[in-house]
Amino acid sequence: MNLSAAELSTLRWKSTAHSVAEADALLARLWSSTESRQQISANALPDGSGTTPLAVRTGVMNLVVVAPGEERAVGAASSLTSLPRNPSRTLFIVPRDPEGPPTFQARLEIFCAVTPRGDGTSACTELLWIDASGEAGRHLSSMVPQLSLHDLPTLLWWDHTVDPTSRDLKELLRGVDRILFSGAEQRGVGIEVVRDLITLSSASGTALSDFSLIRQARWRDAVASAFDEPEVAPYLHAITKIRATYSAGSSITAPANVVKPTYHLAWLASRLNARVTAPLENQAGTWSAAIDEEGRRIALTLEPVLDAGRSGTTLALHITAERRGGVLELNVRADGEGTHVRASINGTPVYERTLRAKRATDADLLSQALELGEVDPLSPSILRAFAQLVG
Repeated sequence: MNLSAAELSTLRWKSTAHSVAEADALLARLWSSTESRQQISANALPDGSGTTPLAVRTGVMNLVVVAPGEERAVGAASSLTSLPRNPSRTLFIVPRDPEGPPTFQARLEIFCAVTPRGDGTSACTELLWIDASGEAGRHLSSMVPQLSLHDLPTLLWWDHTVDPTSRDLKELLRGVDRILFSGAEQRGVGIEVVRDLITLSSASGTALSDFSLIRQARWRDAVASAFDEPEVAPYLHAITKIRATYSAGSSITAPANVVKPTYHLAWLASRLNARVTAPLENQAGTWSAAIDEEGRRIALTLEPVLDAGRSGTTLALHITAERRGGVLELNVRADGEGTHVRASINGTPVYERTLRAKRATDADLLSQALELGEVDPLSPSILRAFAQLVG
């Protein structure tokens, strides 16, 4: 049973807990009898027969959100309101001082649909707001399984910087089905962190989804649309150069997170089934690498550009291909209104199109990631190519 945004929802029950065991016991007791479930929905509108609907928990998934502070946790919660399906139980965890005194504070809330369903039930979802410090904050891997619904998949949204060397993170990944994160928000150039997280998730058998990669769908659609054209298609396996320009902010020499432009190279390498022959190397902000497709060398470049936009954002993608005396130049760029793609052969335009798709919001990205469930047909091959490019 699902609880959609259209049906959302009103607060039906709330309480507090001062330990993991107390929180778990409170919720278990609440759902253990028909009487207590009717108390949850006591203020709901009666159904057609005039009886109070019975509260039922949605059967979707567990979502665990680990955020660096309350403001980020509240921001993550706001993204849930527009989801087509709401998780059955969401844990918002804010780890505090790991070296401080051990504390655990939880606020438990149950939201149910405003109007009952035709079967005499009212669909509900649970939110747990958790502040933990000291021992509790250091050991999320023991807290999360105890507070998750065991018959449902668990998705972990790590909504801040990742430390792939964390022992607790390694143990936590063994107990979740998928981890969601943003590679573009990682420290430094970011690509080593993403590479290590790819390795870690592979070792634990946990699926990995990067919001930065999901956001690039409109870029991939634009490139694919060009190579679908009869005049352009023959050049797909004749590519010689791929260059992505990215915003360096106000300084070319300052290190910028290059996760986003690297994903473009990784996607194309994976689609071409190419082999990495030279991993990415940085020289004064310009990154270079090389891949091989059936004996043909393809040069890869990430080029910084002074730009007022957010540092690390992809500005344009340029693809060059050579075949039988013809030289294809394919250029893609995106803005708030859509993605623009233009192809020319020997200087003559052969294809030009604007794909109208606005930049995805955080809620859009979360919705897409959750809808993937345990199956993501695209990310694994791109992530493998990404790790090989980083070396």
